[in-house]
Amino acid sequence: MTSEARGQERRTDFNALFKPQSFAHVGASPRSAPGRFNYTAFLRNMKYAGKLYPVNPKYEEVFDLPCYPNLGAVPDEIDLAILAVPAVHCPEILRGVPPGKIRFVVIHTSGFGEIDKRALEGEILQLAREKGFRLIGPNCMGIYSQQGRIGFWRDHWEIVDRPGSVGFISQSGGHAVNIILAGMDAGIRFNKVISLGNQSDVSINEILEYMGSDETIGVVGIYVEDVRDGRRFVQILREVGRRKPIVVWKGGLTAAGKAAAATHTGSIAGNDAVFTAAMRQAGAITADNLYMLLRLVRLLQPEFRLPAGRMAVFSPGGGNTVNICDLFSAYPNLSLPRLSPETQEKLKALLPEENVDVKNPVDPGAVGTLRLDQLLKVVGADPQIESLMVLMSVDYLSNIETEENRVLAVEMISNMFSRYSQKADKPIYALLQQHRQNHEDFDRYRRLMVAKFDEKHIPWIDGSFKEVAEVFSKLVQYKTQMRS
Repeated sequence: MTSEARGQERRTDFNALFKPQSFAHVGASPRSAPGRFNYTAFLRNMKYAGKLYPVNPKYEEVFDLPCYPNLGAVPDEIDLAILAVPAVHCPEILRGVPPGKIRFVVIHTSGFGEIDKRALEGEILQLAREKGFRLIGPNCMGIYSQQGRIGFWRDHWEIVDRPGSVGFISQSGGHAVNIILAGMDAGIRFNKVISLGNQSDVSINEILEYMGSDETIGVVGIYVEDVRDGRRFVQILREVGRRKPIVVWKGGLTAAGKAAAATHTGSIAGNDAVFTAAMRQAGAITADNLYMLLRLVRLLQPEFRLPAGRMAVFSPGGGNTVNICDLFSAYPNLSLPRLSPETQEKLKALLPEENVDVKNPVDPGAVGTLRLDQLLKVVGADPQIESLMVLMSVDYLSNIETEENRVLAVEMISNMFSRYSQKADKPIYALLQQHRQNHEDFDRYRRLMVAKFDEKHIPWIDGSFKEVAEVFSKLVQYKTQMRS
């Protein structure tokens, strides 16, 4: 990247992108259709407070709003315009825009450099330079902003009134969609999300720098297939990482993945070993799939404390304890220290003699959950222990006969977690497991648990023991790096 381009990055104020006072939707329509992204309808549902301008020469009105034949006919300056029309029409649409009228343009449409139509993409970029706007995309979904009340998906109205601290930057439109959908009901509160597509103009580097200085964002997730200025990317990662955690998911790890990335966003994926080493040196946390990224981002939200490596685990069932020991011990920075004799004696006084284990992992047996608050207090006081985790089985609730009593049980358990978290100086996590899948009742129990944990700000994680161990190893490594 040239010094001139870097100067342009520094001069760009992205507040108008994420909190636009005026929004134009080219390709607006009052009718829904398969594959049509009706941004005007999305923003209306999100109660967008700025000036909303549908643009389409076919209509005089869209959703009771005046509809304009072209961008030049819009009576005011435009902070953000999104083009959802065939790629071949984009140059003509932008050519008629007076210089300085628009600050940012999102081109949702595909059909540019990712299918070797680089001349068309270059024409769009040249128009951006001539007309004085910054370009997002092409081949992207657009922007979600909780503060700006803008989004790119029908369901975003559900979360726009839930203030969040998570920023996400995605080169993939699909992953930008999926990360929000997967996180909406999973304890992840989003602040800003952007899909960048081909990055013909605005880059991951610029948005990362912006999110790094945004005080409303506490953790940043990134999905990247191609970094065109790797040196600058690592520099920004290092600078931002001193203030907030960053999780990077790299696409294109294999030869097949690299080929797919080239046709997806026109990217040329770099050497994976070099990229991974650079991320480690920059202090970023790496993920290799969507679900790992979600688990990491959820636990890295600012309201939660980071774990340390010497953990105590509460898990009913001898088979579970063996499996947990095997998988956690595979990571050098994780350990399950044997509880002190004094701690074990205190636990024995609280538990029956049969079908329990008080060494670590702790198997409290069938009655242990009823005394969880006392057990947590005893184990949390052990000087060998730095973090605690409690396995909570969704299936356990099926033993409770009435819906009312199930709700009471979840309330009791979540209250125990909450009381311990507020009094203790050691973090505690709930490991949520559900063995019966795709069953209406059990799925409802899980939603009940998740809702209560989120309401009381209890950090929880799901997944297999192997997945959980890997996530905690990464979190412990990150905490260690931050201390050094």
